[in-house]
Amino acid sequence: MPDKKQLHLGLFDIHTPNQMTQGLWAHPDNQSYRYKELQYWIELVQLLEKGKFDFIFFADSYGYPDLQRELAYREAVYTPSNDPMLAISALAAATKHLAFVSTASPTYEQPFAHARRFTTLDHLTNGRIGWNVVATGAASGAKAFGREEALSHEDRYEQAEEFLDVSYRLFEASWENEAVTVNKAKRFYADAAKIHEIQHHGKYFKMTAAHACEPSVQRTPVIFQAGSSERGRDFAAKHAEGIFLKAPTKVALKKQVDDIRARAIKHGRQPEDIKIFSGLSAIVADTEQAAKEKLAHYQAYSSRDAALLTYYSSTGIDLKELDPNAPFQAVNSEKGKSHTERYTRHAEHVLTVQQVIDDFAAKEFRGIRIAGTAQQIADEMESWMLETGIDGFNLERYIMPGTVADFVELVVPELQARGLYRTEYAEQTLRERLFGKGKTRLPEQHPAARYRN
Repeated sequence: MPDKKQLHLGLFDIHTPNQMTQGLWAHPDNQSYRYKELQYWIELVQLLEKGKFDFIFFADSYGYPDLQRELAYREAVYTPSNDPMLAISALAAATKHLAFVSTASPTYEQPFAHARRFTTLDHLTNGRIGWNVVATGAASGAKAFGREEALSHEDRYEQAEEFLDVSYRLFEASWENEAVTVNKAKRFYADAAKIHEIQHHGKYFKMTAAHACEPSVQRTPVIFQAGSSERGRDFAAKHAEGIFLKAPTKVALKKQVDDIRARAIKHGRQPEDIKIFSGLSAIVADTEQAAKEKLAHYQAYSSRDAALLTYYSSTGIDLKELDPNAPFQAVNSEKGKSHTERYTRHAEHVLTVQQVIDDFAAKEFRGIRIAGTAQQIADEMESWMLETGIDGFNLERYIMPGTVADFVELVVPELQARGLYRTEYAEQTLRERLFGKGKTRLPEQHPAARYRN
């Protein structure tokens, strides 16, 4: 009998007081207000490492609510927020195996400085680094960087394509494999003849420079992406090694998974070159009734107004200003297409604005929601994985540390007992953990490989 397919696990988190359920920061057991303390994050990553998680995924955005500012600051809607990348080296020192996926936007970064930061982290973590590529559309972010308005959806992805192309050349082509010798006897550290300047003069970026860093173990960090628009799916299928998808049903999610893998083939890649994750919000207790009561208790702390403000911040759509009886199908937005298409392209039928408001206020940006015993949660996870073709889950917590601690203590052992999840870590880079021993570098069929030295 063949071995069962083992699933991968990440934790979705963000360096702000709130996460997926607006208002839950006020729960007496929730310690997320400690987000600005290094010890808070050390406790979390060590808990994840106890649970043998693959990685912690840090969301991030330069946007902030520019509507209803009083509500935004009162309920901590996406603000205040810290830069998660600056914490990673300290968290890596507190762990041995857990990997770190950090969000960085091609929309507002520069390739040279960006590549230097990620290679530095890849060095310091010994290959435990991934990069979540997000083409940012928030108008407030554009203004913060001195722009009159945000780029259009299509222009953002065009810019991201150029950014990745330059980044790949810095990571893969600038330093040859034999450039660094570190020969003390001959006083010869690196061979300048094997270190090459990258010259680029494109529509969005101009640069002439050699990569500031010598090659790290992975060179290019593991690429993650979460776009679900038509353009976003094609971008992800071309570049991403890990993709985050969300859908209301198994049928809808399988359709997305099949679409991504088919697009990967069109880009000359193999379907197995991509690991696909779905968001998972899991509440576990000794009985199903107790778990559902716990979920209801958490939901009682949610703020409907703050939730709708997050939808506006992510999509530019103020749902409260729309006719509640009008079909949401008619709404269009230049940003946050994955969050609008959740209620249009991925919906089973046309929804009214009021139905969208009610659903989003209850679920916000959460993926699969399960409240039950450890056995029930493991059953559902196995079912979603087998029926949709996903490779793993990105856990979405409710309170910290309660949600994560319960999952590690109760659900992880159940998954391990079923042969669905590792019982020990191997000494691996993040790319090896996802794709197999020895696969530290990008595969030959990845678009970055053409620049390889």
